[in-house]
Amino acid sequence: MNHYYDLKSPAGVFYDNFAPGENLLFDNAAIYGANWEGLQAGAESVTHALTGGRSELIGAHVASTTLGFVGTITKKVGDVIPFDGRSQLGWQCDAGQWKIRQELNCAWMVTEEEIAHYYDAMMVGN
Repeated sequence: MNHYYDLKSPAGVFYDNFAPGENLLFDNAAIYGANWEGLQAGAESVTHALTGGRSELIGAHVASTTLGFVGTITKKVGDVIPFDGRSQLGWQCDAGQWKIRQELNCAWMVTEEEIAHYYDAMMVGN
């Protein structure tokens, strides 16, 4: 997490409609990250692939990036959760380090068949 988020100065705005639990909006990167720990620990695997919609606006000290992605969460006990999502990230460069300060994620459930071709394309690229 520390690679992408400034955990020493974690203030920001982090929203994810797919976040586990009751809170979808966070103002602290460390708390936002910790919110996902239970889901990650309960997963046999979590896979992602990029889909499209990539764009960026880059300045000297701030940047905005967007991307599309799919994911599959395979729980150790229970369900497989396939989803499609979009993300917009607000980055800030401080002392040569780019860190996420704002994050807006929107995801929705799909079928495994709907997103399988993204994983197939990823495997061909390796």
